[in-house]
This record gives sequence, C-alpha cells and structure tokens, in this order.
Amino acid sequence: MAIEFNDWQDIKVAFEVARRGTLTSAAEALGVHHSTVLRRINHLEQSLNARLFHRHARGYSMTETGAKLFASAEQINEQLELLHNDIMAADTTLSGSLLLTTVSGFIDVLAPVCEQFQTLHPQVQLEVLLDQKRLRLDHGQAHIAVRAGPRPDEGDYIAQYLSTIEAGLYAHERYLARTGEPQSMAQLQQHHFISGVAGFNSRVPYFAWVDEHIPGEQITLRVSETSDANRAIASGLGIGGMQKEVAALYPQLKPVLGSELSWHSDIWLVTHHQVHRSAKVQAFAQLLKQHFRK
Repeated sequence: MAIEFNDWQDIKVAFEVARRGTLTSAAEALGVHHSTVLRRINHLEQSLNARLFHRHARGYSMTETGAKLFASAEQINEQLELLHNDIMAADTTLSGSLLLTTVSGFIDVLAPVCEQFQTLHPQVQLEVLLDQKRLRLDHGQAHIAVRAGPRPDEGDYIAQYLSTIEAGLYAHERYLARTGEPQSMAQLQQHHFISGVAGFNSRVPYFAWVDEHIPGEQITLRVSETSDANRAIASGLGIGGMQKEVAALYPQLKPVLGSELSWHSDIWLVTHHQVHRSAKVQAFAQLLKQHFRK
C-alpha cells in the first residue's frame, strides 16, 4: 500500500504515543490536544487496516504490527533529524531563524546580547525559548543553549565555558522597612520566603537552600519559574534568591546576609556539533562570549 502524506503525519503522531505510552504525554510533546492524537491514531489504523496499539487502563502499548511500523518510523525520524542538522550546518548566510533556549531567569542577563544581535543582524529571526526542560539540540529543538551548572556532557554537544555567576538572598526595601532587616541567621525565622515548587528546587541552589533551612510555614510563595520569583521579590513579597547581575537591575533590592549566604554556578554555551559552525550560531556565540568577558 502506498503511504500518503497525511499518513506520514499520522505515523509521526502515533510514533510519539509509542514512545511515551499515553495520549496525554504525546499530546503535550506535540503541542496538540489529546483528541487530535486519538483521531490521528484511529485514522492511521483504518488506513492500514491493522491494529497498532493495545489499549489498556495504564495507556497504550504496541502490537507486533505496530512495533514493526514504528521501528521503521524511528529510522526515518533519525534520518530527517540528520538532514535538518546537515542543512543548518551548510547554512553560511545570516538569514532565517535562530533558536536560543535557556531558563527564564537568564533572560534579564541575556537581553542585551539578544538586542545587539537583532540590531546587527535584522534579517535573522531570533527566537528565545524559555523552558526549564532541556530541549534537545540534536533533534533541532534549538540551535544554541545557555545552561547553568556542571559542564554538559552529551556526546555530540560542544560546551564552552562562559562565566561563573553569583546568587544570594535579596529583599525589597519596602519589605525590610515593614519587617526589619535580618542581622543573623537566627533572625531569618521572623521572615517570609519565596521558593520553588516541588521538583524544581533541586536545579536552583538557592531554592534548595530555602527548602532545607527554612520552615515550611515561612515559605509563603512558591513559583515554577525563576523569573516569577524575581518579580515577587521585587514586589516586596518576601526574601528570595536571585542572581547578583539581575538584582543589580532593581535599585530598591538589598542583599540579605550577603557575607554568609551566596551560591555560584558555571554558565555554559552549548551547541550541537552539526550546527556549531553555521554562520548564525557563530555570530550569536561571539556576541555572547564578548558580553560575558566584559
């Protein structure tokens, strides 16, 4: 049977279900509604006149026929990803789109670089993807990543050290005028704190410290993005962790026990080896390195 274009689209959706095991997780990965995923699967099975999945309470598992189909689909998917990266690597012109991924808390630090790049290269559409999840550079989800923490060690990635940033606890002058400025660790017990939601804190050292050392009843606000924490601190809602460079953008913020509490993280520029030498990636990388050298 010949495969039509629409069937290939259905196979892509069904392949995601096979990888993830449920309609919901596949829909989230594809950015569509789960009913769309179900409709695609049903259409594909009808077109092929074959059952591809076993449906059960825990999710979807592949039938023998489905396993054969998706083994071929996986090979095709890998070839398409390689083709995408080859095309990007061959791109020697400063045009088209450039995808930068980082966490939301870095946008204040990276904004000057992005503005400079847009000014110098207006023909390139720079897209900044703010996501706590690590997007796959080898899958073409982004071209450049700026990451904090240990040196990334994925085999096909190129990681370049940019800088070491410092973070500490901060509070708005208005909050400190209302509650008093803590002069010791013991006095922290009298204050409200801002931290992250469960599952997020382990990746942010100052959130992890708050959860370990501050009683839960004092943590009056939890967020899922560091940028939200920054805004909450700047609004006077409590004491919270913030990068030093970001805190400097808010003149009314004051450090809290700065000589006793600070955290350091290495910052890395990460690219995939297939696109590392493309003109757009190199142009942005050079501006980024210059910014951090200053």
